[in-house]
Amino acid sequence: MGETRTTIILVRHGECSANREERFRGRCDFELNDLGHRQARQVAEALQKLKPLALYSSPLRRAIQSIAPAARTLGLEMHIEEDLTNISFGAWEGQRKSDIAREQPELWALWKQRPEELSFPGMESLDAVGKRSRAVLDRLVQVHAGETIALCTHRTVLKPLVSYCLDMTPPWFWKLHFDTASISILVHDERGYSLFSLNRIDHLTELNREWN
Repeated sequence: MGETRTTIILVRHGECSANREERFRGRCDFELNDLGHRQARQVAEALQKLKPLALYSSPLRRAIQSIAPAARTLGLEMHIEEDLTNISFGAWEGQRKSDIAREQPELWALWKQRPEELSFPGMESLDAVGKRSRAVLDRLVQVHAGETIALCTHRTVLKPLVSYCLDMTPPWFWKLHFDTASISILVHDERGYSLFSLNRIDHLTELNREWN
């Protein structure tokens, strides 16, 4: 009996200056740094082997630049999905994490321990991110049933997205790790979503890890 199985390749964007400087990025539109561009080329090489038939990206430049080499290599159009954009961090955007830790220790402690409960003016909740990104994926799975597709987005989208696809209960944010330019794979069939691989980095020659 045949099954319709759809493969979703999840790519985290490559490194930008704010990653290296340990800043909250949010929707600040940072570009890739030199390492990030090298990582993007290595992502393209990896995607050649995985053979996606469609490419989707967050509207932010660091994501677009991360998947653009793959679009050229594979001869595919890159589609922008607005709801794959990063979380809004309000006044935290562009700020060094060390400054937030010093100036707002209670909120920083919540970020470190239970970010699912974190809320302040201008911040989008992780619940909202999970719901909007899951809605995008559900739609794309219907459009590309039985095919392989790739999505390039952000750490604070990938964590809620995967958690919501797997019906994880809080606290889930720090139980998943996505390095810059990493590749993870979800599979969807009649039973729903399953996690096939997480945080593959074997295609990368350089990487700076980000833990907070």
